[in-house]
Parts: sequence; C-alpha cells; structure tokens
Amino acid sequence: MGPIAFLATRTLARSAARSLLVVLGLSVTGALLLDMTMLAGGLEASLGAIMTRLGFAVRVVPHGTLPFEGDAEIVDGDHLAAAIAAQPGVAAAVPILGTNVYVRRGPSRFPSFALGVPGGTPGMYAVFEGSDLPAARPGDPPVVINRTMAQLDGVKLGDTLVLSGVPGPYLQTFAALQPVHVIGIADFYFDLSGQRSLAIPTPFLRRLRDARDGSASVILVRMTQPRGAEALARWIAARDPRVDAFSIPGFLARAGRRLTYFNQFSLVLGTISVAVSFLLITTIVTLSVGERLGEIAMLRALGFSRARIGTLVLAEGIVLAAAALPGAFILGVAIAGYLDGILRSAPGVPQGLHFFTLTAGAVTRTALLLLGTGALGGVYPAMMAARQGIAATLHREVLS
Repeated sequence: MGPIAFLATRTLARSAARSLLVVLGLSVTGALLLDMTMLAGGLEASLGAIMTRLGFAVRVVPHGTLPFEGDAEIVDGDHLAAAIAAQPGVAAAVPILGTNVYVRRGPSRFPSFALGVPGGTPGMYAVFEGSDLPAARPGDPPVVINRTMAQLDGVKLGDTLVLSGVPGPYLQTFAALQPVHVIGIADFYFDLSGQRSLAIPTPFLRRLRDARDGSASVILVRMTQPRGAEALARWIAARDPRVDAFSIPGFLARAGRRLTYFNQFSLVLGTISVAVSFLLITTIVTLSVGERLGEIAMLRALGFSRARIGTLVLAEGIVLAAAALPGAFILGVAIAGYLDGILRSAPGVPQGLHFFTLTAGAVTRTALLLLGTGALGGVYPAMMAARQGIAATLHREVLS
C-alpha cells in the first residue's frame, strides 16, 4: 500500500462508524448497479449460451419472425435445407416444424407443443430416458416427450397417446387423429415453464396439421467452419427473400432489439445508482476535509504539494468505493437470484433462460463504474482542500 492510500485509509478509519455507514450505503447502490448491468446483457448472454451449446451456427426463419413465432412457415423448407446442405462448410441443414397439438391419454386431454423432426435428435432436446426417434418400432409412430408431460400427466415409456390438431372430443370427430408410441423422455431446451412438449417424425406432424409437404418453421444449420456463418447467412437471404438467415450474433442482435425495454430500464436505474453513489461519496469526503483543514495545512507546511493533497482526498473517495465492492457483489448476486426467479416464473419464458446473468463483463463494468464514481466524488473536496492557504488556515484553526 502506497503512502497516499495508507493516509486515505487511516483518515477514513478515524470516523469508523460514519465510514461504515457510507460503505453500507454504497454496497446497496453498487448491488443495484451490478443487477442493472447483469439485466442489460443478461438475456442475450443466457440466450447466446444456449444457442452455442446447441451447436447450430445459422438459423433460417420466415422473413420478419423469430423461430416458432406464430404460424409462419418456410413453404419449401425441405428443398431450401437441401440446397443449404450442399454448400461448402455445411455439415447439416435440419428443417424443423413446430406447432400446437392436443394430446389424449385415456380420458385426459391436454395441450402440447410438437416438434416435427427428420429423425434423431436435431439439437432441440436431449434424451435422458429411453430412446431417440430412430429407435422406433414398427407400428404407431414414435414420440419423445418432455419431463413436464411425464411428471404432470403420468405418461411413461411404452404408453400410447393420441394426437389431434383440435382440442375437444366433438371437434376431434372431424379431425385427423394420430396414435403415437412413447419411446423417450427428454429435456427440451426452449420449453416454457410448465409447457408440455413432444418430438415426432416430421411427416406425421405435417399430416396431422394438414400442412403442405416440405413446410418448416425453422432450418437449423450446423457448420464445420463456424467462421463462415455470416457469409452463409447472406447467401441464404439473397437466394430466398422470403426467409431471414442469422448467425448466432445476428440472431442475438434481432432478439436484443425486442428487449430494449430491459435495456432502458437498466440504464435508468443504473444511472440513478451511480448518481446516489456520487452524492454519498462527495458528501462524506467533503465533511471529512472540512473537519481536518488544520491537518491539511500542516501537511502543506511539511512539503506536501497541492497536487499531492488533492490526490490524497481523491484516494479517500476511491477507498470508500473499493471497500463497498465486496458487499455490492454479494448483495447484488443475492438480489439478482431472487428477481430472476420472479421474472422466470412469468408465462412465456423458456426454462433455460435467465434475465440476470453474472458475467466477467458485468463484474468489470460494475467495479470500474463504482471506482470511477468514487474518484469523481472526490473531485470537489480535493479542489477545496488544495485551495487552502497554509498560513490563513493555521491561523484560523489556532483561533478556533
């Protein structure tokens, strides 16, 4: 510890109770600042982590939409997927169909989200019990269900379900019905809270939905050279203007534009947090300087320059901010976990998605902002201390 930092720490330790209260206040504002920094990029970071884990470098969707947003379809998805798969550097292009269906198990009926997949896990789910779709037996088509359906409805491996595109028993009389055989239970990566999901071979889901052959909701592209994702996305968009193609950064950018509310909210509260921290530090350091003008004049008489005196006072603000950082991080993470649980319980939020994500960037930005606020908070009292005349100040202190 240098002499300036040592003197600043000793000065604040003289009024330990007051300094402790300020540090506690800064911990609260710092926690709010950390949470707002986590919220600003938390959704995008969480979504990016999920997408990276899935291993698909490019996603192709109907123009102007996001995957499974509404009933929009890629009309000739199979042909487009085949053309993409023929491009250099493409390992696979998988067309996926997504739609809502109704499931009947005995007397029970419940809604579910169905994924039509070509066969084998396409990266939308991970089987943890039973088999994936290629292990189908002859007879009724196989399905893989999610954990929620297994737990809420008691569906087990080997059960037979009946799928329909309409909800009620009377309407189902006039609609196509599809018996299916449960061969696997899986975790679906983008399930909403409480959502029942299943995966079924695409031809059966198209027939059940009365969809045209080749239709798809999204095409997932896996590449041997992910660095070529941007170029491939541009090629796909130029080939077919009815679709949008996104690399992972491009997809996150579009999703981020729809999350501007959270960014604006975090910016407002983060700015308030910085402002309160600035006022706290400026007030306490100004009071400290005002109480020891005589000491400052003595240091000046002993050879301390005005710049060194100013640096000493600035250091006091930085020391206060640094002392608040551990408490800010601990409290911020605790509050973020609580708030994240509330937001994730809202309808329409995928189970694996988090609003608050602790990243190295969020920690670094919070530390720099808080330390920078500590330095700025010490500017005014530092200027006030540096302007004090030696003789006049000592004379005033002696008379007082």
